[in-house]
Amino acid sequence: MHGASREEIAEVLGVAVAMNAGTALVFSARAMDAVHEHSGS
Repeated sequence: MHGASREEIAEVLGVAVAMNAGTALVFSARAMDAVHEHSGS
């Protein structure tokens, strides 16, 4: 296994959103889109 799982990434992004809801929310959505695209699912 390489890197973090989808669940681990989502958890980290959730913490980022909780700490700074503005910008983190936008970039979290983009990051999860990239994870989804990269995983092919």
